[in-house]
Amino acid sequence: MNGYGFRQVARMEWIKLSSVRSTWWLTVATVLSMAATGVGVGLGYRSHTPVATTAQILNNSLSGAILAQLFLGVLGVLLVTGEYGTGQIRSTFAAVPRRRTVLAAKAAVCGGAALAVGMTGTAAGYLGGQLAIRGTAIPTASLGDPAVLRAVLLTGGYLAATALIGVGVGALVRHSGAAIGTLFALMFVPTIVVGLFGEHGVVVGRFMPPLMLLNSVAVLSPGFGLFTGWVSVLLMCGYAAVAIGCGGVLLRSRDA
Repeated sequence: MNGYGFRQVARMEWIKLSSVRSTWWLTVATVLSMAATGVGVGLGYRSHTPVATTAQILNNSLSGAILAQLFLGVLGVLLVTGEYGTGQIRSTFAAVPRRRTVLAAKAAVCGGAALAVGMTGTAAGYLGGQLAIRGTAIPTASLGDPAVLRAVLLTGGYLAATALIGVGVGALVRHSGAAIGTLFALMFVPTIVVGLFGEHGVVVGRFMPPLMLLNSVAVLSPGFGLFTGWVSVLLMCGYAAVAIGCGGVLLRSRDA
């Protein structure tokens, strides 16, 4: 048994995460996609004054999270599969035989980084939309409004949970391309199928990540029949816990 505790392993994982270019590209892409969506929405609504409402501006300004979640999901996947692709995972497990500790450290580091990036991105989306409508008759959305602050914060939390789901899928699949494809399929295919049932699909659709994001989390008021934003984010955290838990089980039973 080696002397590495969780703190030391987490420090190692942070060095790995921060030392690869893909991390920084995905981080920049996440923030820019949110900011660009916010600015684009605000500019688009300038011609709709005074018809456009505060809720419309905010809801659509945060909709860039539908793309940002993919970037952070890929970040979570690559944190695990990148080591399998290079063979570095053997060295990691040789240094830290407790494989679940390694996975837990990866999840903690990725979750913390993704939360910081997600919050930065949602703030950029919010500010982009508000700055773009400055000088118009459209009322601004103040962070002093609990509903506005909730939507901004919960969207950041949702994005962090998506990254953790990526960590779990990466541990389950281990191959970067297959894991990313699996993550995309899990996120969107069920939503498309549920959408075929129209209004009758709401009962099941409220459990689908994209629908939770666009109709419950990143909005001032959740859609009819959907969970509240808090419940939706907790559900996403539950999905992440299941994915990481299953990944941890297979991690112990398979060869590196």
